[in-house]
Amino acid sequence: MEVYTTETEQIDVIKRFFANNGKYLAVGLVLGIGALAGWHYWQSHQTNQLQDTAATFEKLNKSLKSGSKESVVATEKFANETNNIYGVMADVELAKHAVEQNDLAQAEKRLLAASGKAKDEGMQALANIRLARVQFAEDKSDAALKTLEQVKGKGWLVVVENIRGDILTKKGDIAGARAAYSRGLEADGPQPLKSSIQIKLNNLSS
Repeated sequence: MEVYTTETEQIDVIKRFFANNGKYLAVGLVLGIGALAGWHYWQSHQTNQLQDTAATFEKLNKSLKSGSKESVVATEKFANETNNIYGVMADVELAKHAVEQNDLAQAEKRLLAASGKAKDEGMQALANIRLARVQFAEDKSDAALKTLEQVKGKGWLVVVENIRGDILTKKGDIAGARAAYSRGLEADGPQPLKSSIQIKLNNLSS
């Protein structure tokens, strides 16, 4: 690094620097402006694309309620090709439709897909809770218990322990069920659900 002894020397060095590097600085400035413009364009494109995806999901979700084969196929195509929150929501809605049709295997498939691509912790928890319920209904108790272990967040604890207690009761693990229901009662949650858990706990003791 040069040590400047006078202002004149400093000015001369600055002049030489710009004379030698001015072209590259200008190119760098243009590239910088171009990159900034490109970033804003990309952000705008992403926002518009997400809005379009949201609109498509809303349209498909409404048509799915009709239960027509065409609406199911269209929603499945959307879910398979969409790797964001709307794709996750489409999988969850398809699973709900499958349960209504008593197709638990298809519901499990869709909820596994939703859980696998969900980036939001809340959506992933919702998918896993519904998945555990479906697996329990399929008599896959061990798989359901394993799925419940993947649910994170204290806000879901009362729901998780309620399901865990039901599964363990069916497996004949009364001590485990009692512990699960007790943890559910200690957690924060809606009073109607906690009242239901209390009844189940009382029935275990009778």
